[in-house]
This record gives sequence, C-alpha cells and structure tokens, in this order.
Amino acid sequence: MRLFYENKFFHFIGVADFVALNDSCGGSEECPNLMIGVGETPTPEGLLAAVGEKSKLWVVAPDAEQCFERFCGSMPTVKAAGGVVESESGAILMMTRKGWRDLPKGHIDEGESSEEAAVREVQEETGLAEVAIVAPLCTTRHFHRAYGRWEMKQTEWFLMHAPGQEPELTPEEGENITSVEWLRGSRLWRAVESSYSTIKIVFEKYLEYRVG
Repeated sequence: MRLFYENKFFHFIGVADFVALNDSCGGSEECPNLMIGVGETPTPEGLLAAVGEKSKLWVVAPDAEQCFERFCGSMPTVKAAGGVVESESGAILMMTRKGWRDLPKGHIDEGESSEEAAVREVQEETGLAEVAIVAPLCTTRHFHRAYGRWEMKQTEWFLMHAPGQEPELTPEEGENITSVEWLRGSRLWRAVESSYSTIKIVFEKYLEYRVG
C-alpha cells in the first residue's frame, strides 16, 4: 500500500514483511521506518518528521492495511482524474505546474464519471480540442495541505490519445500551469525524474501497459 507527499513515498507494510525486508537490505539505514502500535493511527506531521530529508519511509504496523485505511480516513478525501496523453507521433504530453513537472488532472465534479472528468481536465489544462481514453492505468493517493487542512487526494489515471502528430497546446494559466509540451526520448524521462513520486508511479504503469 503506497502513499505519497510531493516527492516522498510511504509504504505501509506488516511487521513480518518488514523484518524480512530489513534483513535483505542490511539494516535500517537502508530501510528508514516508523513503527506504529496496535490500533494507532499515524499523523501527516508524524510521517513527514520520520521521513525527514529521505525520499522513502516504511510505515510498519501489525495490520498494515488497517493502518493505511485509518490514516487515509483521518482526513477528507478529494477525488480527481487525469491522464497520460499520447499523440499520433508517440510523443507524451507533460506540463510544468508550480515549478514541478506534472500531468493534467483535476477534481471530479458532482455527477461526473472519472472518465468524463479526466477528459474535461485534460482539455481545460492543455487546450486540446479532442482527446479520447484508451485504457485505465492506475489509482494513486497523496496527502497535502489545502485551505488550511490536510486532504487525501485519490486520483484515477487513464492512458489517452490525442489525434494529430503534435497538436497545439495552450496552458491554463489560472491553474498555475506555466508550460505544456510534447516530449519523447531522453527529454521525457528527464522530465519524469523531476516530477512528483505519484507521476513516476503513473509512468511505471504506462510502461507496463505498453510492454504488456
């Protein structure tokens, strides 16, 4: 069970599985962790303090699944949808939002399906006139501060297709998007490396889909 905050990654794991992992990686220096007691629920502040400057933290609990669900349920959940958009030439759309490399995504409005929201958000944030869903990719969860409170954002991700070699793009400036561009090859993967942990997971699933 994986959870994210900006470029940090939290993996909720059971005690026995962590002991085996810790033995294999040679000690806690390679496996930084936070131990959670029976029935306890970690806090966002506690997770961030424990991970510190590192990029990954193992959250170890007797029942990892219950601990994960308690943590996610401790704050409001906001549902969103977005996509990895391919052009006919095989280029991938990426944007820069608030200084981070990102993919188009946004909140699911009342009455919308996740598919409808994903298409709408991609069109609004990129200026694409036409885009279609190819397949679902994955669901990610990340927590963040919004309007003075912690929120859990649950995002449904889709692989999408845009007709044309590299259709013209227009960033939605009202959403703090400063650029949108088509990328491929080394430029694409450098952009992925400088993006959020959630986006890296989405691209892992994209590669699995393409290879599969």
